[in-house]
Amino acid sequence: MDENLSNVLKRLGLSVKRTIEDCITKGAIKPEKEVFFRWKIDKFQYTDKGITEFSAHGEYVTKLSWFRTSLELIETIKKSDEYSSALEQLTEIFGKNDVLSQALEYFVVKLIHEILYNPKFEENDIDALVKTFLKDLYKEPVRYGAEVELDGIILQPDKVELSYGITLRRTKVEDLEREFPAYTFMQPQFFSPSAILNIEFLGRGANEIQRKVEQSIAILRLFKVGSVKWMRYRMYSESITDLMAHSILTSGKTEAVLEKYLVTEEDVSKLRKFWQTISNVIPPSFFESGITKIDYLTVAYNRYNDSLFQNGVFERRIANAIMGLEALFLKSGEVQELVYRLSLRMSKVLSLLGYDPHEVKKIVSNAYKVRNIFAHGGHLNYKEKKKIESKFKDISNFLRPLLEYLRVSIIVMMLSNREKDELIDLIDDSFVDKKREEMLNSIISMAKDIVG
Repeated sequence: MDENLSNVLKRLGLSVKRTIEDCITKGAIKPEKEVFFRWKIDKFQYTDKGITEFSAHGEYVTKLSWFRTSLELIETIKKSDEYSSALEQLTEIFGKNDVLSQALEYFVVKLIHEILYNPKFEENDIDALVKTFLKDLYKEPVRYGAEVELDGIILQPDKVELSYGITLRRTKVEDLEREFPAYTFMQPQFFSPSAILNIEFLGRGANEIQRKVEQSIAILRLFKVGSVKWMRYRMYSESITDLMAHSILTSGKTEAVLEKYLVTEEDVSKLRKFWQTISNVIPPSFFESGITKIDYLTVAYNRYNDSLFQNGVFERRIANAIMGLEALFLKSGEVQELVYRLSLRMSKVLSLLGYDPHEVKKIVSNAYKVRNIFAHGGHLNYKEKKKIESKFKDISNFLRPLLEYLRVSIIVMMLSNREKDELIDLIDDSFVDKKREEMLNSIISMAKDIVG
């Protein structure tokens, strides 16, 4: 990095510090009172079922703010010799453009904010800001992160470190008592997340944060059957010029959380291993938008999501789960004996993972009947529902295993690293060929440690 540029930026920083301190000493600038709205929690209890008891009320608090003063200071500093020298030096190195001028202004805004709100701001803090700003200019990695409010997943342990820079923890009272500027009469929406995901990494761009959040959600949905989703997340970064990385995103989706799961103390080591394994093989199409090439795994995962979130019609959830399994276990040209082929192949694969093959066949066979009724525009009548309830005691005992089969099958095929038809041929051959069965078992064994 250019040493002269670093010195020029530091002189600008020292000039900003002197200007602000002189103005405060002379009484030329003063903070104003600003009103904030916050939710105050009266009751809060977190159990193995999530937040089971809470009540809250809204209240307004007044704090001192330098917002308007900051705007005036920016214009004053931009007229200084130090600012002109810094802009001239930047132009000489990077060329003249509006983005560069704007970047320098962001640097000044950051300096002003830190000096006004941090009484202990010293010269070494200026050095740190200059260093970060130069990284921005040269597009070098800086610290990015997000604090993500989740629903659909509950924690028994207080905190779980999933991977380097990624932690999952229980919701705390402090997470719910956030403050918001009271600019409008509208009260901020109240969220009660069942868990908090923290992500931190070295990167370059707010879009990397969004990508990592969506990837994390996809992984958590596959660890156990759960309608895991993000409700809101706060992005942050050391970057001075990337304003998008300092914002809050709120999900506009109203999808229901139909399935929740608990991460127990015993699950912790398994979740870590699952995370580290799946994060290396999960297809980008599971969590990135705009990907046009959709393979059979993505189709199955999308149907899995539909069954997790589409509320209302029970038959629809069953049909989506079956369609997901069909995408995995049926070839495109197969049109006959579909139930037989599907249940046979599934029972073979799942039996190697410890599932009861007879139970698998029973559930798939009954699910297919429901799927066919729904596909032809019908619904289960009273007698048909009673028949299912007599077999499984409760409809949830019928749907939940079906979703579990789909979840596990997606993981197995992700880890197999084989084409769909090749794997299906191997499954079919394994019924009559011992060597092919051993080969299939070898493939499936990769998933044994992480799917249970």
